Formats: sequence, C-alpha cells, structure tokens
Amino acid sequence: MGEVYLAQDRKLERKVALKTLPPEVASDKDRLQRFEREAKAIAALNHPNIVTIFSVEEFEGVSFITMEWVQGKPLSKLIPQHGLRSAEFLALAISLADAVSAAHRKGIVHRDLKPDNIMLSEDGRIKILDFGLAKLKPLVSDSQEFTETKSVLSKDSLTAEGVILGTVAYMSPEQAEGKSVDERSDIFSLGTIFYQMLTGQLPFKGDSAVSMISSILRDQPLSISEANPTVPVPISKIVKRCLNKDPAKRIQSAVDLRNELEEFSDELKSGEFSSSGAQLPITTSRANSIMALVGGLIVLAGIIGFLFFRRAQRPESAPIVDQFIQLTEEPDQELFPSISPDGKSIIYASRAAGNWDIYLRRVGGKNSTNLTEDSDADDTQPVYSPDGQRIAFNPIVKEADCS
Repeated sequence: MGEVYLAQDRKLERKVALKTLPPEVASDKDRLQRFEREAKAIAALNHPNIVTIFSVEEFEGVSFITMEWVQGKPLSKLIPQHGLRSAEFLALAISLADAVSAAHRKGIVHRDLKPDNIMLSEDGRIKILDFGLAKLKPLVSDSQEFTETKSVLSKDSLTAEGVILGTVAYMSPEQAEGKSVDERSDIFSLGTIFYQMLTGQLPFKGDSAVSMISSILRDQPLSISEANPTVPVPISKIVKRCLNKDPAKRIQSAVDLRNELEEFSDELKSGEFSSSGAQLPITTSRANSIMALVGGLIVLAGIIGFLFFRRAQRPESAPIVDQFIQLTEEPDQELFPSISPDGKSIIYASRAAGNWDIYLRRVGGKNSTNLTEDSDADDTQPVYSPDGQRIAFNPIVKEADCS
C-alpha cells in the first residue's frame, strides 16, 4: 500500500524508509484516522523482528510514514530451489513465529504475510515489513472491516481496500472467501511460507487468481516429505497443521507454533531426536517410483540362486555363465546394504559426501539419493521397518577435536 523511498533524517543523521499513502487513503478522513491508529499500535510493538515505525506525517498534502530502513534481501530471494536445510529453516521460522505472536498479543492481524514482506538484514536478522493491511481486533464501529470483499482479483497482489485483501498465494481459506479473519489466518499464511522455505515451491498452485483461490479452498498440498524427503517428520507435521483449512484444527496461536518449533530445534541440537532412532519417511509416490528396483533385486537373486543350483547339478565340464549387476558406484566404501520388504529399493551407508550418510537407490536406477545430507553425525547400519514405510539407522555423533 503506497510507494517507499529511502530518505535521510537530517535531525538524527540516519537513513529511514519513507512510505507515502495512496491518495484514496490520505484523502478519506475516517480511513486516515484508522490507519494512524493502527500505525501507532504497530509502532508500540517494539520487537527485534518487526520493522520499527517512527512516525506518521503530512507535508504539503502528502501523507506518509517514516520507518526503520532495513538493508538486506527479501526472503523470497533467499529460498533455494529445493528448500532450506532444516537448521536454517528453524532459525528463521522461530523468529518469524515469535514476531507474529508479538503482533497478535497487541491484537494486530497482519493479513499479508509473504516472503516479499520479510527481510533478512545484513546481520542475519529477520524483519517483518509492511503492516499496511494489518487490522486491530475490530471495535464495534469497525466490525465490517474484516469482510470488505468484491470479486476483483489479480494473481500477484490484491492490496487495495474494497477487494479481497492480501496476496492470493498466501491467503488463508477464510481470507480468500472474504470471511472474517483472526490470528489463525496469519498461522495459515505462515504455514504457506514455511512450506515454501522447506521445499522451494508453493503448496497451492494456479494459473490465475481464481484457480489459485480454488486450490487453496479445495486442494490438499503435496506432503512435505514427498516434496523434500530430507525434512524431519516432526517439522512436516507442524507445517501440515498450520495449513489445515479449518481454523479450529490449525495450531491455534503463534506462541504455540513458536514453542513447538523451538522444542524440536532443541531436540536436534541436543541429539535427542537422532539418538532416539532417527526415522525417515518413505512416501507412497516415492515407493511407487522405486518399485522397479525392488522387483529387479528379487529377480536377480532368483537368477543367481538358479545358476548356483544348476552348477551343482551339472558336470564340471558343462559351461556356466554367471552375471552380476553393479548397483552402486559412489567413491569410497559402501556398507550395510538393506533391501526393502517389497524388493524395489536398497539402502546403504556411504562416505561419498565426506562423512557416513544413508543413501537410497532404486533397483535399475542410475542415481542414489542422500537421505541424511543435513546430519553432521556418521549415519550407518540402515534397516527398513517391516512395512517398508520407515528407515532406522545408527547416528554416531562425532567427538570434538580437543587437540
């Protein structure tokens, strides 16, 4: 909402961001008063992960706000194609959830959380920007402000009042339908951002604003475990709960979200999660893609057994041809092979990436997938669970070099 400029505060000798208000807001006395009231509430947040608002000003008929200038890059420019590593994700996600919880404690719902509105400063600190669509919990006189809707849509950004407010891809279902929203709408938006941070893609897709909203209202996203198998299952479950279409079934507050993320982060740092028997999901689509591997191994074992049986039955002079197929070709040792119960994949330990990791290879496939790339421990002795849906392995934490 409005245009942003970099300006110099001559009194305090500092750079500030200066944001002008749209004429339709600045010229409407009631709307300007509401905006000023909300800007004051946001200015009072005083949170290290929320941009600081200094003042609301007017000069020669132009209304504007002055705020902290954050030098850095938006989160949208920092998410890799296949998502962030778990440790990087948790550090950012915990700060985001904590900042949103601070706003919610003041009765402020952001309504436009998205990677473009989240900056990572040069010192590595997350900053939430642009509370231009934020609303206080409605007073009696403002009770209609959460339900301003018209069927005027654009795919990228719907930020003018009088239409559905927010950015389509990150809207909650209730926001997309123009219904009343509360703090749980921001939880859904955070879930969408977290999904993108972990996988590099959006959970809901569409070629237009209408198809995108339809996907948000009706579709179930591809599970994070399928989109990025390296993401720990507890993180996937947390994000899935944020994305529940029913607000009553989501994580109910940003405080709870932050606490759950923080608790799992502590488990990872202490080794409690991995030492309890780290398990990696084998999803349905992934299992289907490696079925040929398992079947091939079973056939290969049958052929080898048959050849050995024939060799025992035939005279020594009878020609026997034995054929062996190499399944892996990573450098260094490859140990502890384990065939999945359905015979379509094989897992093993290898030091191809520098330390011991668990790899998965489809029978007949040409590439192996490193399942424990994010782990700093030496991961060995992998085995499939009886149903083939999980993998257990032995993570050995390296001792620090004290020399």
